[in-house]
Amino acid sequence: MSGQGDAQDPPGLRWLRLAQEDLTVARHTAADPELVARAACTWAHQSAEKALKALMVAEGIDPPKSHDLIRLSGWLDVGLHARLDSLDLAELTRWAIEGRYPDEFVEATEADAERAVHTAEDVLAIVAEHLMFGGRPAGDS
Repeated sequence: MSGQGDAQDPPGLRWLRLAQEDLTVARHTAADPELVARAACTWAHQSAEKALKALMVAEGIDPPKSHDLIRLSGWLDVGLHARLDSLDLAELTRWAIEGRYPDEFVEATEADAERAVHTAEDVLAIVAEHLMFGGRPAGDS
């Protein structure tokens, strides 16, 4: 089962593994017509949030208790922040609240779920590249 991580993994990699697990749930939820798209959006947001916090933890930063992906990305170095800024983090952030609380309830569409999953995938790709290769594309020395 994919949830098996090494307790000796550096904390940033443990956060990244949790982010990857949440992304898997988001993908499966988005692909299942019997499940609500809103749930896929919420899981996608959780995935991106944990990925950003993985970078913070790896850099020795205690992550703030925030769900705002734009705010979280602002804690990162300028180069990473610029790459993340090209993504629609505001749209993904809205599912942190609207997807979970009835007072803010907005029903997501399948297109919303697809966009959320795609954005989360992009966030995880950027984060994984930075954590695994120090920001250099795989294959560069």
